[in-house]
Amino acid sequence: MIIGELAAALRLKIYTDEMLFADISERFGVPKKTLRRMIFGTAQSRNDNPFEKEIFVDLARRTLAAQRKLFHGRRMFFGLHTTLLEPQLARVLKVLVYDDEGLRVKRAMRQEGFSRIVAREVVRQHDRKASVLPLFLFHKEAYDRSLHDVVIHRGAKDALEVTRQIIQHYNDIESWFVHYQGAPPFAVADTSNPYGGAGMTSRDALANML
Repeated sequence: MIIGELAAALRLKIYTDEMLFADISERFGVPKKTLRRMIFGTAQSRNDNPFEKEIFVDLARRTLAAQRKLFHGRRMFFGLHTTLLEPQLARVLKVLVYDDEGLRVKRAMRQEGFSRIVAREVVRQHDRKASVLPLFLFHKEAYDRSLHDVVIHRGAKDALEVTRQIIQHYNDIESWFVHYQGAPPFAVADTSNPYGGAGMTSRDALANML
């Protein structure tokens, strides 16, 4: 898996959506089920209050900011929450690794044993979920290229080749920071998209959607 290879190669601790929910829940006493629904869920009716969603999104942003201040060392943020990392403030390099739906469906069938119909629905369902925050915050789809600094088409590349490309981009950014700011980036963030559609970031953090 690309994320595991990246974390091992760059010696990064992984921080996931579930870890964020656990931290928010512990700090503010909000059930994790509620957090999943309010942060990553779509409006269920016209009566849903968008300001309520803003409150929960703000809680997530504040918790992420606190975690980054408290954690000493480099880290990979992995999951849909990486949309909340703002490149200008977080020094994050965002990398999108994308692929055609047909190839992603085939990977889901091969890796999970799904039928073609189930695999296609799993991929599309994830894409809908991944688009919730970008649409809410930026009025853009999850895999909009303007939301990423580096875009990689996976195609026939295997996971190791994609990993090598991402590491090269990260190392280039790291060299830039050492040269111009005297210190390397110290975190990595990754926004997950299964079976080969992806995105990634690295400056203070490296965000990747795989």
